[in-house]
Amino acid sequence: MKQVKELYRLISSFLNRAENIEERKQLFDWFDQQSADQISEEQFSDIQKNVKNRLLNEIGTTERTSTTLKYVQYIGTAAAVLLIGFFAYNLWPSTENIASEELLASVPAGKERAIITLGNGKKIDLEQLNLNQRIQTGDVIIIKDGNGQISYHDAKSNKPIVQINSMHTPKGATYDLTLSDGTLVTLNADSKIIYPTTFSQGNRVVELQGEAYFHVRKTSNKSKFIVKTKDQQVEVLGTQFNINAYPETGKTQTTLEEGSVLVSLEKNSKSSVRLLPNEQAVLKQGGLRVHKIDIEEALSWKNDQFYFNGNNTAEVLQQIARWYNITITYKANSNKEQYSGKIPRNLSLDKLIKLLNFADLNTKAVLDKDNKINLIIT
Repeated sequence: MKQVKELYRLISSFLNRAENIEERKQLFDWFDQQSADQISEEQFSDIQKNVKNRLLNEIGTTERTSTTLKYVQYIGTAAAVLLIGFFAYNLWPSTENIASEELLASVPAGKERAIITLGNGKKIDLEQLNLNQRIQTGDVIIIKDGNGQISYHDAKSNKPIVQINSMHTPKGATYDLTLSDGTLVTLNADSKIIYPTTFSQGNRVVELQGEAYFHVRKTSNKSKFIVKTKDQQVEVLGTQFNINAYPETGKTQTTLEEGSVLVSLEKNSKSSVRLLPNEQAVLKQGGLRVHKIDIEEALSWKNDQFYFNGNNTAEVLQQIARWYNITITYKANSNKEQYSGKIPRNLSLDKLIKLLNFADLNTKAVLDKDNKINLIIT
């Protein structure tokens, strides 16, 4: 009981902005260690009620005006988001879950995994390759070195050979790929990159479906690095940028972190824009527009976070379904609700469901005929 009172005192001080540095550290340490597992559901009910009331008072209202995730944007600190997430996924009691808690807890967040497809159509799951392991398929030797980098060699001459390969990350997975020129590519979940095993003279060209972050290496001959998506291409010399080109979103977003890039339409190269750092080009319905962007938001997936900033329900659930490799059925009639806040991407599925419930997305998990998990949101 003493521990509960101390936790409540720290929360109260935090929400009233009266905490000192040491108290803030204690509270964040408590969150990191998930020490609230000693609090009963009855005790949490009272704490949760008071926390919500204090959040409402913080924005000057006594009525519920938005979703819980949206409250946090008015507090003005990312720590408040984490605090809400802490109570949600550690303490919120489970209700109406048809799938067992054990099953949901066993569904992990995404991991590092990818499948490469060789020029001859042969598929290789890189998860099955150990570091410093080599395999041979036909006349091609594939080597996964000590850093996890993949290289290709001719089995007869043991010299590098040129192939057009592709790498695909399934839902719930990411992967780092180092291209032959030293360019680092990080693929987000359910994404695909098509690339040559070795770049020849001239432009370095790759194709992307889904989302990836590029750290392009400059070359001595200053050859251009070009990323093609369905409706646009991005041209650079050496820079760091992110491209989000999932087909289901209906748009392509190119975000520049460092350097300079030229974004142009695939069918009309004269229609182009040059980005500066912290700018984003959005291609939608055939038109390009540029605006300033919070780089932390755009690259949040690389830092193992979901970052929502006024996203509607469909956009939120789309990201979650892709990362956890599950099906989500949304039964509500509109997407008028908007959500703001951060959620760790390393939560197990049971904790995520509790967080969604806390944000007033009434969620239950069912098993389909193939025993795959389907989240139903009402």
